[in-house]
Amino acid sequence: MGQLIVRLLTVLNNERLDSTNYHIAITLLNHYNEISHLSISEVAKLCNVSKSTISKFARSIGFDDYFDLKDAAPFIENRYQNDLNYVSNILSSIEKLGTESYFDAIIKDIEAYKREIDLEAIDRLAKDILHFKNVASFGLLFSESAAFDLQYKLAYNGKFIVTFQSDRKQEEYIEEAEEDTLIIIFSNSGNFLEKQQLRAGTPKKNVFKNTKAKIVVISSNPKVNDYDFVQDSILFPHQTDIQTHSFIYQIVMDMLVSRFRYYRRKES
Repeated sequence: MGQLIVRLLTVLNNERLDSTNYHIAITLLNHYNEISHLSISEVAKLCNVSKSTISKFARSIGFDDYFDLKDAAPFIENRYQNDLNYVSNILSSIEKLGTESYFDAIIKDIEAYKREIDLEAIDRLAKDILHFKNVASFGLLFSESAAFDLQYKLAYNGKFIVTFQSDRKQEEYIEEAEEDTLIIIFSNSGNFLEKQQLRAGTPKKNVFKNTKAKIVVISSNPKVNDYDFVQDSILFPHQTDIQTHSFIYQIVMDMLVSRFRYYRRKES
């Protein structure tokens, strides 16, 4: 999924329905395939706003100007040759092999995690969530869905943590975090730690080098522990080629929140 699509969807999910930014975002999404062929004047007319308002909108969602936004518009499936993306990995597998094969892959990976689950790692993170003053959870796309799920599941149990759909707000929070902050990263591949995955050429991500926060990663990639800024991790295995991590995340979270409840009750 392209950077522009993600940022337009973020506007829809966070702006008021009657705001100018919401109106521009929904108009651009409804005419998404036309953006790469439209001038700023044509887009302004389409949105019934001025050219300066379009320029301001482009800057507000992280682009240098309208032309930078326009360059990000062409939708190319698997633009960055990532064979683990949703369409190539999951939908294509279901279409080729059928639903039974998909269910089998999910069950196989869940059973593998059941055998290999590291309860001590879950306990460590549960205690950290309890004791840190500030806690945040971040991911990208479907991993960010897990971060939101964790936010709600902890809220049910009296712990309120931060997460952001916006990749820009995530990076700002990480870079400015102090020692009293715990940041939980959901990243199946681990690429969130070093790459700006939504940007052309996936440039290097440098926000972690300045953070003072404690970083804990939930991932299937044991190499996340090689980063100097990663202080702990919860790892899960992949026994199949299907990306089943969205299901594994739910299991990790339920175990994590259960242990958080245990330690909170024990201390109180």
